[in-house]
Amino acid sequence: GTKTVADINNVSFVLPTVALLQAHYFKLQGIFTDDFPANPPSPYNYTGNPPANLQTTNGTKVYRLGFNETVEVVLQGTSLIAPFNFFVVGKGLGNFDKGKDLSSFNLVDPVERNTMSVPTAGWTAIRFRADNPGKTM
Repeated sequence: GTKTVADINNVSFVLPTVALLQAHYFKLQGIFTDDFPANPPSPYNYTGNPPANLQTTNGTKVYRLGFNETVEVVLQGTSLIAPFNFFVVGKGLGNFDKGKDLSSFNLVDPVERNTMSVPTAGWTAIRFRADNPGKTM
């Protein structure tokens, strides 16, 4: 009845009913907890065979940082979840103009990516195959 989509340090984020900063500022209780783990509590060989149970939990957890603290975040790719790729079919400066800009799209051999920048004051158009169904309405 559950599916792991993404997690950080074995925690899948649950969208709160109130913005986190608002809950902090107004000292609202029950919106989040401050027990987000600094490291994965159940490490394994991320590029090898994953364990049967990832021991992932759901929650709205935060990690409090000290003022002026230096922080390092390592994003580790795993063999468990397939990467999400898309094709960059066009990009340009200014506002996207469907009438003008569609004619410059590369639909023959577009570049496949999993990240893409958007030019300052510009746009980037991507396409992907929706072959991983999500929640049905």
